[in-house]
Amino acid sequence: MVTAMSGEIVLGHALWQVLTHGSTYVPQQVGVYGASETGKTTLDMQLTTRGEIRPLGEEDRTHHIKSWLGREKMPEATRKRVKSDGLKSRTVISRDVGGHAEYHSMWLRDMIERKVRTVVVVIDHRHLTDSRNTDTQVALGYLVEALSNKTVPKGLSIRARLRAKRYTPNRIILLANKADQWMEDEDFFMWERGLIARHSIFDVFRNTLYQLQGMQIPVHLGAVSARYGWNVEGAVLKGMKI
Repeated sequence: MVTAMSGEIVLGHALWQVLTHGSTYVPQQVGVYGASETGKTTLDMQLTTRGEIRPLGEEDRTHHIKSWLGREKMPEATRKRVKSDGLKSRTVISRDVGGHAEYHSMWLRDMIERKVRTVVVVIDHRHLTDSRNTDTQVALGYLVEALSNKTVPKGLSIRARLRAKRYTPNRIILLANKADQWMEDEDFFMWERGLIARHSIFDVFRNTLYQLQGMQIPVHLGAVSARYGWNVEGAVLKGMKI
């Protein structure tokens, strides 16, 4: 009797381990979007290969060729294992989609086709140094309005078009990239205390973020340096917990 019970306990523990830890290996569909030159490609590379990444030139920026039907081709999605100290690791699938305005509708197409659950929007600090630079506000604004209006982008299959009217991501992670260029000591102390969401870099986005709250889409704000790999995986994993 004792031996049988012990066997059941061991089996039960093994099953619990599979259910709790095995789920982290189930791929999570993640979309990485944002205006051009915010560092999306570098961030996607950082999730794949950790370490300092060389600055990317214009020739490295993401562009999409068109098919014979005149529709931009999607790049291949790639699988990554995201890890960070003290946080449960995850397997994610993402693809590098361009940030130019002509590609904005591709973000929506990608989200609906892959049933993206976690949307990562990358911004940088250019609007702090030049108030005329509204690229990041326009990019996030497009995304939120498209989700709010249930916009159906061109190029979807019939099944995906039907799904588009019901689609809403589970969460949005807004990452302020290039922290190595805009973060001062007091900003780092703010981040250490978990108060980075109060930073002025996010101020121009507040109303748009309130709109997401009204749509019942939770938002996580974070700061990263994709080029040097600082806090990239930690910010993504923390955001995926909400």
